[in-house]
Amino acid sequence: MPSAELLAIRATLEESSATLSLEPEQALPVPPYRRAFSASALNLFADCERKWYFRYLCNVVEDPGSSAATYGTAFHAALEHFHQRYPKPSSVERTELQRELEQDITRAFAQYRAQFASTIEAQLQERRAQRTAVRYIDWLVQRSRQAPFVVIGNETHAPLDLDGFSFTGFIDRLDREEAHDGVTVVDYKTGNIALSATAYRDEVNAFREFQLPFYYWSRTAAGDRVTRLTLIPLKDPLLEVAPIELEIVPGYAAPSGKAKRGGLGIAELTAARQRMVSLAQTMAVNTLSNFATTSDPEACTYCAYQFACRTRPLTTTDPFGR
Repeated sequence: MPSAELLAIRATLEESSATLSLEPEQALPVPPYRRAFSASALNLFADCERKWYFRYLCNVVEDPGSSAATYGTAFHAALEHFHQRYPKPSSVERTELQRELEQDITRAFAQYRAQFASTIEAQLQERRAQRTAVRYIDWLVQRSRQAPFVVIGNETHAPLDLDGFSFTGFIDRLDREEAHDGVTVVDYKTGNIALSATAYRDEVNAFREFQLPFYYWSRTAAGDRVTRLTLIPLKDPLLEVAPIELEIVPGYAAPSGKAKRGGLGIAELTAARQRMVSLAQTMAVNTLSNFATTSDPEACTYCAYQFACRTRPLTTTDPFGR
């Protein structure tokens, strides 16, 4: 039983708290974003302003990473080293290309092994990469024989200044076509990827995807004549490597259905560029006090901040559905 003295103290505290009047905390604007902008930051803000707020303004640490992310990092490193030594694949025998990429993958996954959850997970992901590499070499040999090119850049820094705002990024690979001297921007995708050229173009036109438009303007500012933007899928070892290829065309591009090849117009790239500046203006200059959440429940599925977000959209999925 509490003592009489403790009961008296409790009664005093309860009386004090009942009469205490607390002033509401004054809402203050969030400091503006002061760093160079990346395509990832732009994409995230367009997808969910609240997630962008947690990631870039609060600097909240996300999850420590996943095997899928480490798989992508290691595979990118292997391809970078491989193409540095083989910038002109059309002049090399397929068996040599296959052997050397296999060795590069082995070295890269050994370098990043500590970032996997276990040794078994590292081995499984390396085997996945080796099987995918066979598919990649199949495509590389065919493409380089059909339309010879020279790799002129790997992990190339892509700075860009637009209306006083600084943008930065790194391009996985740059190819120069031997036939017409045009430059192809290549981006490796070890995660999800658009299913068609039209699907990716729709994302660009909806201002939800800025990566390839940003790279286009960066290399154009550097003096290149960029003629193609390419996404190379490297996620599924059971599927052939079938890149999404977007030829740069004047004006607006015509829809291409479900085809892997299509077009992206200069006018569409210009609109994306203007939207990049508009978003930068919002994030870096305007005083932000509210950050809207996405309206798409699926975007919350793997979000590291979902439990700190009070206004996230409710899922409509029936957990007992078949």
